[in-house]
Amino acid sequence: MAASSSDQGATATLSSPFKYDVFLSFRGDTRLKFTDTLYHALVNKRIETFRDSEKLRIGEEIEGALLEAIERSRMSILVLCAKYPTSRWCLDELVKIMQCSNSGSKRPVLPIFFYVEPADLKYQRKSYGKAMTNHKNKGRYNHKLESWKSALFAVGNKSGLCVNKNIAWGEAIIKIVEEVTKSVPPVPLYIDHPLGCDSELEKVAKSLLQIDSCATCLMLGIHGDGEISQFVAELYNKIRPHFATASFLSNISEKTNASGGGLEHLQETLLSEMGEEVKSKIGSTFKGSSEIIHRLGHKRVLLVLDDVDKIQQLNSLAGREDWFGHGSRIIITTRHEGVLDEHRLCNGVEIKKYHFVGGQVEEDDVEEGDVVGFTKYWSFVKEQLYDANIHVVSIIGMGGLGKTTVAQKIYKNKEVKNLFPTRGWTRVSKDYEPRDVLLRLLQDLMKSKSAYQNLEVEDLKKKVRNYLKGKKYLIVLDDIWKPEVWDDLKSAFLIGSTGSKILITSRDEQVANFTGSKSYELPPLDEKESWELFCKKVFSGKECPSELEPHGKSIVESCGGLPLAIVAMAGVVAKKKRLESEWLGIKERIHWHLTRDETQVMQVLQHSYDNLSEELKQCFRYLGIYPEDFEIPARELIQLWMAEGFIQPQESGLPNAPEPEEVGEEFLKELVDRNMVHVATRRSDGGMKTCLIHDLFRDLCIVLSKADKFFEVCTVSNIHTLSNPQRLSFLCSETSYMSSVETNQSSTRSLFIFAGKDYSDDALKNFQSVQVLHLGNKARFLPVPSNFQFMIFLKYLKITRTSKPRKAPECIWSLLNLETMDIRGWITCCIPNDFWKLKRLRHVSISSDTVSLPKYEKGTTMWNLQTLSGVDLDTPTALLFRDGRFPSLKRLSLWLDPTREKRRSWHELLSSLQHLSKLYKLKLHCCHSDLSIDAMMFPLNLAKISIKVFGKVDSSSMKALGQLPNLQALKLLEGTISDPLDCAARDFLKLEVFKMVKVKVVSWVLAEGAMPRLRRLLIKECPKLCELPEQLWSLTTLAEVHVVEPSHELENNLQDVEVNDNCDLTISYMAKY
Repeated sequence: MAASSSDQGATATLSSPFKYDVFLSFRGDTRLKFTDTLYHALVNKRIETFRDSEKLRIGEEIEGALLEAIERSRMSILVLCAKYPTSRWCLDELVKIMQCSNSGSKRPVLPIFFYVEPADLKYQRKSYGKAMTNHKNKGRYNHKLESWKSALFAVGNKSGLCVNKNIAWGEAIIKIVEEVTKSVPPVPLYIDHPLGCDSELEKVAKSLLQIDSCATCLMLGIHGDGEISQFVAELYNKIRPHFATASFLSNISEKTNASGGGLEHLQETLLSEMGEEVKSKIGSTFKGSSEIIHRLGHKRVLLVLDDVDKIQQLNSLAGREDWFGHGSRIIITTRHEGVLDEHRLCNGVEIKKYHFVGGQVEEDDVEEGDVVGFTKYWSFVKEQLYDANIHVVSIIGMGGLGKTTVAQKIYKNKEVKNLFPTRGWTRVSKDYEPRDVLLRLLQDLMKSKSAYQNLEVEDLKKKVRNYLKGKKYLIVLDDIWKPEVWDDLKSAFLIGSTGSKILITSRDEQVANFTGSKSYELPPLDEKESWELFCKKVFSGKECPSELEPHGKSIVESCGGLPLAIVAMAGVVAKKKRLESEWLGIKERIHWHLTRDETQVMQVLQHSYDNLSEELKQCFRYLGIYPEDFEIPARELIQLWMAEGFIQPQESGLPNAPEPEEVGEEFLKELVDRNMVHVATRRSDGGMKTCLIHDLFRDLCIVLSKADKFFEVCTVSNIHTLSNPQRLSFLCSETSYMSSVETNQSSTRSLFIFAGKDYSDDALKNFQSVQVLHLGNKARFLPVPSNFQFMIFLKYLKITRTSKPRKAPECIWSLLNLETMDIRGWITCCIPNDFWKLKRLRHVSISSDTVSLPKYEKGTTMWNLQTLSGVDLDTPTALLFRDGRFPSLKRLSLWLDPTREKRRSWHELLSSLQHLSKLYKLKLHCCHSDLSIDAMMFPLNLAKISIKVFGKVDSSSMKALGQLPNLQALKLLEGTISDPLDCAARDFLKLEVFKMVKVKVVSWVLAEGAMPRLRRLLIKECPKLCELPEQLWSLTTLAEVHVVEPSHELENNLQDVEVNDNCDLTISYMAKY
């Protein structure tokens, strides 16, 4: 079928391996009647049809022209009459046609059984049997007989159209033409160098053009420079099959001048390409418009009007929506935005206006106020654009936050245009080629790229440099995915010259770090902004009816401040009636709506996932196991990754090889840098304490994991349809399922329980093969599960809470594969000698009143143990520390129980800690014991100390703490400092965090040179402290001072304090009940 395109230029020309739509194969005796009528019916419908000539059948073989015609036809029609098999040329044609049909292109074949039965061909009977016998008897073509028979058998098996005395020829020919029209798709426009923007084409087709809807005629106006014509040509090819008829009128601005033939000629072309016969020349645009309305008013058409520059062109070619049938789509491109506005105002046309920039089509919104939250973004970026010392600015954020939209608003801002006379925009994207990026930039800067198509990358860079030389410019590099891109492109720019700037958008913080840019992390919209955006899209900025507002706000809240999701849901809501029942139904199925392909929310988020390494993909998907909005402990997550085998131990012998925990921290940090995971809380040293993922990223994890059974989340709605996944996460209270005899969980290797109550003691009987068992805060087991001793594969065990305190079973100490044991939800009465057999143990946390480490056999060392929490510091334990039984210990939490040891011995016992050379963090629960601390009792590596429930600490002990060379964080909770807290010069040289909670301290003196690195200070419920040291406020590093429940005197003194601009002073009070 001939393509609908009036374009003869480079953007949209015809170039295809096919020359014909249909190859017509027939025997000569049907030529003058049935076949001739069929041929002309096809031609009249503008179906390019090849009808052979007897002149082409010369000699013993098919002439080359016939072979070429078959090969270059998109389908074949076989008029199979009784005499068809008597011709060796017809049979050779048939063999060739069936070869093309069975090849990779699978070209359609339509058999017309003309007064014969399909079985005659299939079984070679009647006239077909006689013909094949005659060929065999002659003997000249015996080498072809099998291929002829095979082809006849194959075509006899195909469904076709039977023509006999009971069917009128005219009726049969109409059916044939209809079938051909369905079978032969339109020839696409030829695109010389595709832009590679399939996702953007998909967005425009589905979201903007609503291509699957036939409700109304829709006009779309796209304005901009650059490759807009080529973009729309590619869009035309993508959506053309959805329409019975279409036309692409290109270069309209040129073709409407005198030499181009004028508007009347374009009207004729439009009608002709739409399949309408134009018998006489159109003499005026008035007549042409009438013809378009009359002939196309009932048809669903696709019309592209490319490069319009005058309102008269639109008046003549697409004056109003009712010129065309329901479901039609009219796409207008122009470099003159005002033409679209004039068409809308003068003709009352409802036209959706969009801006094409950097390979993207974005909704047109001229005013900065149209972008929700733009003011706060603009104030930051504006400051960077005016700063002469900053050359590169980055806007960073997760997919769907609107980075490109914000960048476009900045790019089109009038002040920016005045500040940077030269501006250029190029989209980089995930699968980028430096050459394509540079060509797009040259196109945007110089409005032409044809002269540079054949240049190599380095030559293109030189062209860009030469053009920018001496100019003050702003270049936008939109959507950079990898830091290495900067290395590929930066030499094209004169970085730092004449106040010019490079503006980058990216999902990855590492890109900003690599470029050395000043970055702005785009935050999600807050509650007010989210509601504003929703109302703007649903109600065009008007107020939401009061009865719908609660449901609307609930829908918006589920979007988590992600503009992409809010706009998607607004699109769903806007199509519904404004009734509470309708909106309530949407609210209840919001996650279903957001994960549908039509919204493209998941597609945008999945781009981030697809760009991860394979090891990071499984680490990221694992986050979906946790409940929605759950703050995930970072160390716990890393320990789980290790137990699952996502992080493999480094090869032994490698110098300075990182520990698996350190590798896990890097993995998690990379996910944060890529804005796929967010930091929820930080530790006192600035490290990540807990993290979160956006609800929609969690939905993506669940969707991705279901296909390969990576994990399933068990809720009330799906508990009886689980598919034996590798990992199972219970978020419901249906506990009976777990112990059900019918439950098949043979493949489940990890079990997470975040909800439920009153489980039976055999609740885990179907999960004896698990390697990970995580019983969260809301999972309450009454009895201890009976089958722990059989869980021999267990690597990770966490029991965080039980409904009543229960004794930990001793059998868990015989699980030799354990790496992490966190059983603080049980009471541990003793640790048996089997503890020393757990050679793989890396992290142990227990809850106890008084429990000691067991005696050990000579030569036993726990080489892998890094965390030990909840044991007593007694004489046997101190001896273990001295003897080097825990050479890798980094985090230690000890109880100092005065009922087990005499108080005067604490100094001696604490001195054993100096043998723990890798100890980084120490917690001491002193049970109201007095402490006397010596700096020599602690290892030099110690960075964090927490002392809780202590009796008295004197000034010499505080002085000793101040001498620790690497101490970064000090927390004192519930105790007494008997002397004034006197910090001399060079005390606490590396301390960054200092907290005193419920500490009785009378005064605090800070000499100059003490605590020079202090960043955070918390003073909470210290009733005797009347003032903070004056020297404190001169510390340049101080960023946060929080005072909770100060004494009256302290509160008054803080009113007069002058705080520097970089420090936040907060005074707060706890609620009184």
